[in-house]
Amino acid sequence: MLPTATRVVSALIVFCLLLTAGFTFYPEWIRLSDMKRDLAKEKIHLVELQKLAGEKTQEVHLLQTDREYLEMIARDKLNMMKPGETIFRLSSTSGHPRA
Repeated sequence: MLPTATRVVSALIVFCLLLTAGFTFYPEWIRLSDMKRDLAKEKIHLVELQKLAGEKTQEVHLLQTDREYLEMIARDKLNMMKPGETIFRLSSTSGHPRA
């Protein structure tokens, strides 16, 4: 009878230790999972920002070096046109005014 009781008590002690370890590390495991998900979102956002920065860098380069591009942008922003030029403005489907 004593060996059976010893096994039961030993099993209960091991179970309690595992349960305590689970309650101790489970919140940290959840926190780690949340941090990994946030990191993945931030990496996607970083890639989008890097793409936008590349586009803006290219636009700055064109504005500094390409006279025709600069002229086209200026005419578009100021709603001007060259003699003999016809401008077609298409309304956007999003309903937002063009900036």
